Amino acid sequence: MTANPRSLKETLLRFYRLTHQRLLKAAEEMTPDQFMWSAGPSLHSVAWQLWHAARWDDVLASYLHRALGQDPRAQVWEREALADRWSLATGSMGRRDTGTEMSNEAAEEVRFPDQEAVAGYARMAFAYAEEGIELIPDELLLAVAKDDPDGDTQMDNVVIYLEHLSRHLGMIEAIRGLEGLTGSATT
Repeated sequence: MTANPRSLKETLLRFYRLTHQRLLKAAEEMTPDQFMWSAGPSLHSVAWQLWHAARWDDVLASYLHRALGQDPRAQVWEREALADRWSLATGSMGRRDTGTEMSNEAAEEVRFPDQEAVAGYARMAFAYAEEGIELIPDELLLAVAKDDPDGDTQMDNVVIYLEHLSRHLGMIEAIRGLEGLTGSATT
């Protein structure tokens, strides 16, 4: 039997889905206290790590939907009015309200709703990102993204975001280990 190789997009989606599943599994297998526990001012809680990973996937998905002229164009975060629902001040959570460039002190002060709400948001943002990637026509994957200051292709940008997810999965696994749980999401 001859195997059919995956397309670039199928490969990207395969690893996005796998990483999303691992992030959710690692976070959801914790107790609510473990999920919210912070190891200190520079090692934020699993709640923060999952939220931050989801926020950037939400940003990527919105960009892809807008660039490709597809709805919904607004982020899940905005459509669901989560900053308001979670009593988080818009404009206070770093660049694009994603947690990036927040001071450690400010990040430690963020109070998330319960574990189910944070994981629910992540699940919606991850699905939105996967949908955005599916929208990219094969011929545009290796094209330089419009107005990209670094000359990155659409595929470069998607891989950059996948690498970001993997870094935060590693953070979650390390936090799990510090809490006496099995660290790796793959065991």
